[in-house]
Amino acid sequence: MSEMAQYRMVVSAGGRSEDDEGGAWEGVRLACKDPFTWIYTVLHFGLIVALSFKDFFPSIVKTLGYSNLMTYLIQAPPYIFAYLATCVISWSSGRHMEHCWHIIGSTVACIIGVVIMISTLNAGARYFGMFLLCAGPFVGLNIHIPWETTNVARPRTKRGALVAITNCIASVSHWFTPYFFVGPSSSAFQIPTYQPSFAPKNPAIRMVAF
Repeated sequence: MSEMAQYRMVVSAGGRSEDDEGGAWEGVRLACKDPFTWIYTVLHFGLIVALSFKDFFPSIVKTLGYSNLMTYLIQAPPYIFAYLATCVISWSSGRHMEHCWHIIGSTVACIIGVVIMISTLNAGARYFGMFLLCAGPFVGLNIHIPWETTNVARPRTKRGALVAITNCIASVSHWFTPYFFVGPSSSAFQIPTYQPSFAPKNPAIRMVAF
């Protein structure tokens, strides 16, 4: 029975054991040949884009009309909620051994939050939307990263190369995401919007397509 269990583990890992690792460049070559590397790169890129709101979240909260001090105080609860949501949903994902629908669900929640923020000027509703905006991308990213490492076949060098590739390419989004927010010089600033709500939609579209 133990030999059969070991055999099934090797088969599920693409027929490679940890003894077949090879060098670091061999891991890079294997990762580049694996289509999962590029699927996860697109997903990771979308989730990082969705997290871009954090660069200007104080400016988003400021649209509620409070003083600077109050603005900084009330932006803390959404992050606390995001932390708690990440812990609970990550636990659920690990317990049920499922990642995809947990990521989709958190992304849909983020989209709902953005829609609420865009569609109303009611301060309470918009503040509630900010809670969903904060929680969705953080939950999705924290579930997505372990999904990369559990779904990719051995050897460890390939797994490490995949994580490095996805992180490197996804980080390119920091070059352009600061321009998503419509600043106070725009006539649309009075309508709470964060342009063009592409960030939370993109990972949802990618996940559904996957």
